[in-house]
Amino acid sequence: MKKITTSLLGLLAAGLVCLPAPAQELFEQQEIPNPDNTPSPVFPVPTQRQLDWMEMEFYGFSHYGYNTFIDKEWGNDIKPDPTHYAPQSIPNCDQWVSTMKSAGMTGVVVICKHHDGFCLWPTTSTDFCVTNSGGVGPQVDIPKLVSEACKKYDMKFGVYLSPWDASAATYATQDYVDGIFKTQLEELLTNYGDVFEVWFDGANGGTGFYGGETATTKTIDKTTYYDWANVAAYIHKVQPNAVVWGREFRWCGNEAGYSGRTCWANSDIRSVQSEGNNNTGYEEGFEFIPSESDVRTSQNWFWHANENIKSAEELYKIYLETVGRNATLIMNCAANTDGVLSDTQVRNLGQLGELLETRLTNNFALTATSITADQVRDGGKYDAKNVADNDKETYWATNDGQTTGSVTIELPETQQVHYVMLQEYMKLGQRVRAFNIEFSTDGSTWRSFAEGTTIGHKRIMARNDDTSSYGRGIPAKYIRVNITDSRACPLLSNIAIY
Repeated sequence: MKKITTSLLGLLAAGLVCLPAPAQELFEQQEIPNPDNTPSPVFPVPTQRQLDWMEMEFYGFSHYGYNTFIDKEWGNDIKPDPTHYAPQSIPNCDQWVSTMKSAGMTGVVVICKHHDGFCLWPTTSTDFCVTNSGGVGPQVDIPKLVSEACKKYDMKFGVYLSPWDASAATYATQDYVDGIFKTQLEELLTNYGDVFEVWFDGANGGTGFYGGETATTKTIDKTTYYDWANVAAYIHKVQPNAVVWGREFRWCGNEAGYSGRTCWANSDIRSVQSEGNNNTGYEEGFEFIPSESDVRTSQNWFWHANENIKSAEELYKIYLETVGRNATLIMNCAANTDGVLSDTQVRNLGQLGELLETRLTNNFALTATSITADQVRDGGKYDAKNVADNDKETYWATNDGQTTGSVTIELPETQQVHYVMLQEYMKLGQRVRAFNIEFSTDGSTWRSFAEGTTIGHKRIMARNDDTSSYGRGIPAKYIRVNITDSRACPLLSNIAIY
């Protein structure tokens, strides 16, 4: 690597307003020490905040509140009345969080205010909140209950705040942004402890009562109205570890629970706002904005009677098609009017955790007889063995200019292999464009296991990339990962075999 430094010489003033000759520039070329031959980054690269968030991988969404009691999803078409929220007992947020923990989740993002505008905490910004609700509602503070449960179960805590508010008379004016929205955001970020994620929403403006007696329609320009740049700056000031929806991570483009088989973390703010390529990102994107996939465990976001609940196998497939495709997964668990998750939800989520434990934790690569590569980067730190050393800071790499390479793992004995998991060293940028995986029982005759495009933070490959069933697996003693195209020298930090 080289650095150019410039110093200006020969600026001799002949008077107050003129120079006798053009300025002369001297360029000094200096070598920057790089004793470990560390690869140069391939931009864009993530912040530490984004890296920490990507490593969470799987966390919960909690849709519960006003809509739960009026049997709606948005609640914007009913005249606001805080007494509609009338719980007869304090919601059991401890049960919500412990159930999510049993599923393998690492945190919870709780709905604090949805589009209806009802605030599930005693806010000073509006009367349409728990303070004026029915039943035991005035004693309820959902962000407080969930954040306390998160601390108890060692889960991270996040907040959802809808920018749209169909109850606010001042919505679509600056008074709403300054007097209501930003006040609510400040309360949520300064009263409930550490926050790992702030979730806004793409629904902005539409039909609502807006403080009146009849429904009307209000619209805004969602790209400018809320002053997102300064909102994000404020969030990072008071919650430096919180990632911001729409700026530091993107919606995946669907609510069905799948990410694109090609999924770049690269994108840009304008593309994210227009939702044009959110499912895939794009290689040439100049901002690092990785994907998050939101999905429901039932048919809707809020609880409704007699809805079907997804089975553990269905939820497991969703995990493979999101976390296993370079996205994070935020999975909704909707509590009922009693403030609890149904027995079916609790059972199925617990079974999901068991599936993840039994199918994706026994890594055969950790007991490999040998791990070799067809080439290794000069410098002594980039050996193929780094892909199975349980150290996320080490990686296998090739030399600069070499955008292909292969790593072969030999197991002590033939195993039934269901999945091969790959991870890039993302601190230096996402690189791999294409790869394939082969397997063998004798090290001589090779067969195709799967092929794909991007890897990113994590890519979990089943045989032929078929996630439809767990199956019997294939017998393999050798696994070979071939990087066939990359933006720069490939860096693999982890290869796991399950």
